[in-house]
Amino acid sequence: MTTRDKLIRITSDLIRKKGYYGTGINEILKTVGVPKGSLYHHFPKGKDELVREAVYFGGEIQMRKYGDALRGKSVDEGLSAMIDVMVKELEESNFEDACPIAAVAMASSAIDEDIRKACAKVFKGWQNDLAGYLDRRGISKSEEKAEQIYALIEGGFVLSKAHKDVNYLTSQKKLLKLIIES
Repeated sequence: MTTRDKLIRITSDLIRKKGYYGTGINEILKTVGVPKGSLYHHFPKGKDELVREAVYFGGEIQMRKYGDALRGKSVDEGLSAMIDVMVKELEESNFEDACPIAAVAMASSAIDEDIRKACAKVFKGWQNDLAGYLDRRGISKSEEKAEQIYALIEGGFVLSKAHKDVNYLTSQKKLLKLIIES
Protein backbone atom coordinates (compact mmCIF):
# COMPACT_ATOMS: atom_id res chain seq x y z
CA MET A 1 0.00 0.00 0.00
CA THR A 2 1.38 3.40 -0.96
CA THR A 3 1.80 6.26 1.50
CA ARG A 4 -1.00 8.09 -0.27
CA ASP A 5 -3.33 5.09 0.12
CA LYS A 6 -2.39 4.72 3.80
CA LEU A 7 -3.16 8.39 4.43
CA ILE A 8 -6.57 8.01 2.79
CA ARG A 9 -7.45 4.76 4.60
CA ILE A 10 -6.37 6.02 8.04
CA THR A 11 -8.20 9.32 7.53
CA SER A 12 -11.36 7.45 6.54
CA ASP A 13 -11.10 5.24 9.64
CA LEU A 14 -10.50 8.19 11.97
CA ILE A 15 -13.35 10.22 10.49
CA ARG A 16 -15.74 7.32 11.15
CA LYS A 17 -14.82 7.46 14.81
CA LYS A 18 -14.12 11.16 15.41
CA GLY A 19 -15.80 13.15 12.64
CA TYR A 20 -14.22 15.89 10.58
CA TYR A 21 -13.29 18.22 13.41
CA GLY A 22 -12.09 15.47 15.73
CA THR A 23 -9.68 14.12 13.14
CA GLY A 24 -6.44 16.07 13.21
CA ILE A 25 -3.56 16.09 10.76
CA ASN A 26 -1.01 15.24 13.47
CA GLU A 27 -2.94 12.14 14.52
CA ILE A 28 -3.24 10.99 10.90
CA LEU A 29 0.49 11.50 10.30
CA LYS A 30 1.45 9.78 13.55
CA THR A 31 -0.79 6.78 12.80
CA VAL A 32 0.61 6.40 9.28
CA GLY A 33 4.14 7.13 10.50
CA VAL A 34 5.07 9.82 7.99
CA PRO A 35 6.27 13.43 8.27
CA LYS A 36 4.02 16.42 7.50
CA GLY A 37 5.78 16.91 4.16
CA SER A 38 4.32 13.59 2.96
CA LEU A 39 0.81 14.91 3.44
CA TYR A 40 1.45 17.99 1.33
CA HIS A 41 3.38 15.99 -1.25
CA HIS A 42 0.36 13.75 -1.86
CA PHE A 43 -2.33 16.32 -1.02
CA PRO A 44 -1.09 19.84 -1.86
CA LYS A 45 -4.35 21.40 -0.61
CA GLY A 46 -3.91 19.74 2.78
CA LYS A 47 -6.54 18.26 5.06
CA ASP A 48 -9.55 19.14 2.93
CA GLU A 49 -8.14 17.40 -0.14
CA LEU A 50 -7.24 14.35 1.97
CA VAL A 51 -10.70 14.27 3.56
CA ARG A 52 -12.36 14.49 0.14
CA GLU A 53 -10.40 11.42 -1.00
CA ALA A 54 -11.19 9.65 2.29
CA VAL A 55 -14.90 10.30 1.68
CA TYR A 56 -14.67 8.62 -1.73
CA PHE A 57 -12.67 5.74 -0.25
CA GLY A 58 -15.07 5.23 2.67
CA GLY A 59 -18.04 5.44 0.34
CA GLU A 60 -16.64 2.70 -1.90
CA ILE A 61 -15.90 0.42 1.04
CA GLN A 62 -19.37 0.91 2.48
CA MET A 63 -21.07 0.36 -0.89
CA ARG A 64 -19.23 -2.94 -1.29
CA LYS A 65 -20.55 -4.02 2.10
CA TYR A 66 -24.08 -3.06 1.09
CA GLY A 67 -23.66 -4.77 -2.29
CA ASP A 68 -22.53 -7.97 -0.57
CA ALA A 69 -25.54 -7.77 1.74
CA LEU A 70 -27.97 -7.31 -1.17
CA ARG A 71 -26.43 -9.81 -3.61
CA GLY A 72 -28.68 -12.73 -4.52
CA LYS A 73 -31.44 -11.81 -2.10
CA SER A 74 -35.05 -10.78 -2.47
CA VAL A 75 -35.81 -7.12 -1.82
CA ASP A 76 -37.04 -7.72 1.73
CA GLU A 77 -34.10 -9.98 2.60
CA GLY A 78 -31.56 -7.68 0.94
CA LEU A 79 -32.73 -4.49 2.63
CA SER A 80 -32.88 -6.28 5.96
CA ALA A 81 -29.31 -7.51 5.40
CA MET A 82 -28.20 -3.95 4.61
CA ILE A 83 -29.52 -2.79 7.97
CA ASP A 84 -27.81 -5.76 9.59
CA VAL A 85 -24.49 -4.48 8.18
CA MET A 86 -25.07 -1.16 9.91
CA VAL A 87 -26.12 -2.83 13.16
CA LYS A 88 -23.03 -5.04 13.13
CA GLU A 89 -20.74 -2.04 12.58
CA LEU A 90 -22.28 -0.17 15.49
CA GLU A 91 -22.18 -3.13 17.84
CA GLU A 92 -18.65 -4.23 16.90
CA SER A 93 -17.33 -0.69 17.37
CA ASN A 94 -19.21 -0.19 20.64
CA PHE A 95 -21.14 2.57 18.84
CA GLU A 96 -17.95 4.48 18.02
CA ASP A 97 -18.09 4.14 14.24
CA ALA A 98 -20.32 6.44 12.23
CA CYS A 99 -21.37 6.32 8.62
CA PRO A 100 -18.16 7.28 6.79
CA ILE A 101 -20.00 9.91 4.78
CA ALA A 102 -22.52 11.26 7.28
CA ALA A 103 -19.68 11.90 9.74
CA VAL A 104 -18.27 14.43 7.27
CA ALA A 105 -21.53 15.64 5.73
CA MET A 106 -22.74 16.86 9.13
CA ALA A 107 -19.88 19.39 9.15
CA SER A 108 -19.87 20.12 5.42
CA SER A 109 -21.75 23.41 5.59
CA ALA A 110 -18.84 24.90 7.51
CA ILE A 111 -16.02 23.28 5.52
CA ASP A 112 -14.79 23.04 1.95
CA GLU A 113 -17.46 22.97 -0.79
CA ASP A 114 -15.58 20.20 -2.60
CA ILE A 115 -15.98 17.97 0.47
CA ARG A 116 -19.72 18.65 0.57
CA LYS A 117 -19.95 17.78 -3.12
CA ALA A 118 -17.98 14.58 -2.52
CA CYS A 119 -20.42 13.57 0.24
CA ALA A 120 -23.39 14.30 -2.03
CA LYS A 121 -21.79 12.35 -4.88
CA VAL A 122 -21.20 9.30 -2.70
CA PHE A 123 -24.74 9.37 -1.28
CA LYS A 124 -26.13 9.73 -4.80
CA GLY A 125 -24.00 6.79 -5.95
CA TRP A 126 -25.36 4.65 -3.13
CA GLN A 127 -28.90 5.66 -4.04
CA ASN A 128 -28.32 4.90 -7.72
CA ASP A 129 -26.90 1.48 -6.92
CA LEU A 130 -29.87 0.70 -4.69
CA ALA A 131 -32.29 2.02 -7.32
CA GLY A 132 -30.73 -0.36 -9.86
CA TYR A 133 -31.09 -3.25 -7.41
CA LEU A 134 -34.76 -2.39 -6.85
CA ASP A 135 -35.43 -1.86 -10.54
CA ARG A 136 -33.93 -5.26 -11.44
CA ARG A 137 -36.39 -6.80 -8.99
CA GLY A 138 -39.40 -5.10 -10.58
CA ILE A 139 -39.93 -2.36 -8.01
CA SER A 140 -41.62 0.70 -9.51
CA LYS A 141 -40.32 4.23 -8.83
CA SER A 142 -37.01 2.69 -7.79
CA GLU A 143 -35.06 5.98 -7.73
CA GLU A 144 -37.60 7.70 -5.49
CA LYS A 145 -37.77 4.68 -3.20
CA ALA A 146 -33.99 4.38 -2.98
CA GLU A 147 -33.82 8.01 -1.80
CA GLN A 148 -36.50 7.36 0.80
CA ILE A 149 -34.79 4.20 2.00
CA TYR A 150 -31.43 5.89 2.45
CA ALA A 151 -33.01 8.83 4.26
CA LEU A 152 -34.76 6.38 6.56
CA ILE A 153 -31.81 4.14 7.36
CA GLU A 154 -29.26 6.95 7.68
CA GLY A 155 -31.58 8.60 10.19
CA GLY A 156 -31.96 5.31 12.02
CA PHE A 157 -28.18 4.92 12.05
CA VAL A 158 -27.63 8.38 13.55
CA LEU A 159 -30.28 7.80 16.23
CA SER A 160 -28.89 4.35 17.05
CA LYS A 161 -25.43 5.81 17.47
CA ALA A 162 -26.66 8.74 19.58
CA HIS A 163 -28.70 6.50 21.89
CA LYS A 164 -26.33 3.51 21.73
CA ASP A 165 -29.37 1.43 20.83
CA VAL A 166 -29.66 -0.49 17.54
CA ASN A 167 -33.44 -0.67 17.85
CA TYR A 168 -33.64 2.66 16.03
CA LEU A 169 -32.13 0.87 13.04
CA THR A 170 -33.79 -2.52 13.34
CA SER A 171 -37.22 -0.93 13.67
CA GLN A 172 -36.70 0.55 10.20
CA LYS A 173 -37.09 -2.94 8.71
CA LYS A 174 -40.87 -2.72 9.18
CA LEU A 175 -41.00 0.65 7.44
CA LEU A 176 -38.95 -0.52 4.45
CA LYS A 177 -41.81 -2.80 3.41
CA LEU A 178 -44.17 0.20 3.38
CA ILE A 179 -41.82 2.13 1.10
CA ILE A 180 -41.34 -0.79 -1.27
CA GLU A 181 -45.08 -1.49 -1.51
CA SER A 182 -46.13 2.15 -1.97
